[in-house]
Amino acid sequence: MTKVNLNQLKCLPSFLKLGGAAIGVLGAIALFGCGPFQKVESGYEGVLMNFGAVQKITLEPGKLHFIIPFYQSMHPVSTQPQTAITHESAATHDLQDVATSVALTYHIAPIDVPYFYSEFRNAKTLTERVIAPAISNDVKAVTAHYNAEELVTKRDEVDQQIKTLITQSLQPYHITIETINTSNFRFSEAYSRAIENKQVQEQEALKAEYVLHKAKIQEQEKVVRAAAEAEANVAEAKGRSEARMLMAESEAKANALVSASLTPSLLQEKAIERWSGDMPTYLSSGAPLPFIGGAAGPVPVNH
Repeated sequence: MTKVNLNQLKCLPSFLKLGGAAIGVLGAIALFGCGPFQKVESGYEGVLMNFGAVQKITLEPGKLHFIIPFYQSMHPVSTQPQTAITHESAATHDLQDVATSVALTYHIAPIDVPYFYSEFRNAKTLTERVIAPAISNDVKAVTAHYNAEELVTKRDEVDQQIKTLITQSLQPYHITIETINTSNFRFSEAYSRAIENKQVQEQEALKAEYVLHKAKIQEQEKVVRAAAEAEANVAEAKGRSEARMLMAESEAKANALVSASLTPSLLQEKAIERWSGDMPTYLSSGAPLPFIGGAAGPVPVNH
């Protein structure tokens, strides 16, 4: 058995509450197919109107609701997410034209359905009268504080300011905002070409700087290699010189040791060991004979 909303019954005109005539009228209406029961589909709320006046109560989805014929009417309002897309053009702080698109997704809370229907009736009217103008004004207000280049380099900051401003602007209209998405900013063709040319020039400048830096590094490498080679040559020459000096000192020391060890008797002994025993054929007058004379010196031999 379907329950009848008591609030609706309070609105019954007195002539419908009296006598069998009213019952007869209702019966006749039912016979002609004008049933007093209506259903609200899921995802909607029913707006109840009495003689065209919006009531504060709403009819919940998934139920049959008693509607008094000729006196009351019900209009469904979607509470599902809806998206309004607007295309905006504005000017930057440095007077560059910029265009963007803003997509705002929102829904109407069940408690706000009577207000929404009373003020706007449908989403199209809400978008045209409130959402689109608010977005346009807020996008212009934010972009006017930034140069064109900053809209790109400070994209996150700009997006956040636009979202905050739009949310504040739409707050009085009892809509629940879910997301606000701003597309990439699009500049005029001339400015886009200027940006492209600037980027090309910057790339070429970076390339030239890289080539110069590479050349400097190569020159520095040559200097380092030359210095290293010079140091190596000096070290090698110094090493050879020191080696020769060490050899000379070693030879001198060796010679000194040899000289110190060569006593007259040792020299005479070595000479005798190497003498073949042959006497000189000719001797000058007074010349000593070899190895004769002992320690006192050679003894002369008379011929």
